[in-house]
Amino acid sequence: MSPGGSWLGMRQFLTLACVLVLAGCPQVIGTNTPDAGPDAGPEEPILCVDDEQCETGFCRFGVCVGSECLNKGDCAVDKICTEGACVVPPDTCASPDDCPGDLLCDGFTDLCFNPNGGEGEGEGEGEGEGEGEGEGEGEGEGTPVNISGFVLKNREQASAQATVIPDGITLQPGEVLVLGRNASQGSFSNFWGSLGNGRYLDGGITSNGVPIINGAEQFELTNSGGALIDGVTRPGTQDHCYQRTGANAGANNSWAEVDPDDATPGSANAVPGLSGVAITEWCDAIGSGNFVFEFIEITNLR
Repeated sequence: MSPGGSWLGMRQFLTLACVLVLAGCPQVIGTNTPDAGPDAGPEEPILCVDDEQCETGFCRFGVCVGSECLNKGDCAVDKICTEGACVVPPDTCASPDDCPGDLLCDGFTDLCFNPNGGEGEGEGEGEGEGEGEGEGEGEGEGTPVNISGFVLKNREQASAQATVIPDGITLQPGEVLVLGRNASQGSFSNFWGSLGNGRYLDGGITSNGVPIINGAEQFELTNSGGALIDGVTRPGTQDHCYQRTGANAGANNSWAEVDPDDATPGSANAVPGLSGVAITEWCDAIGSGNFVFEFIEITNLR
């Protein structure tokens, strides 16, 4: 095979490898071609086995490249990828990309946390016994449930957004908790109406976390130990609200799609076949500037 044919084959191989592994490759460092004109073909990459063979110090997928990383998965477990370099993460986070490894960014505290709980953390091990599992299989059915440390996640994308329920919150049987996006309880009630006996938390969420509702979100609830409680829910659409009617969170027919004018935050009906803690409603607030009133609701169903 001619040298040109050999390089073409190598180029096709590297392109396929990039697509399969990373859906893209870092910038390839080519050989020096000072006399190459504007119509010269692509520069051949510098092949390598380890970093020491590259002037840049970075050998990836058998070629010398100009950046250390494309995402945090290319870095050590305690580093993140910023502008092509593996660096120490910041003290606070705005997205999962600011958190090393599998850690997520908590929308309440802007701190990174382990969504599955650390060893010995939390109360729930295994399948969430005693936590009122969303399908009615836990021991918490019809009893108060301490939801401190429970995690609400948006599974719309591979990197989940998440918000952790603060300490000190126990839901009595039939009691409802409403998590608002970024509004005081008074402002929230003025917009939606009375919450009745429902409890309210202001998430203070502006750009990252749950609930941010723009359409296509899919929510999941886990306990403080990382065990699944409820979800993943069906996706929603913008400018609509969803109220729980069935046990299977992922089924379209388990949710009634209603206009925001018919939302009922703080008031949840019984759901056939479902007991314990579950996601019972979420809603996108329509109107200019009203995004601060978006909410998600969880209930300790009887």
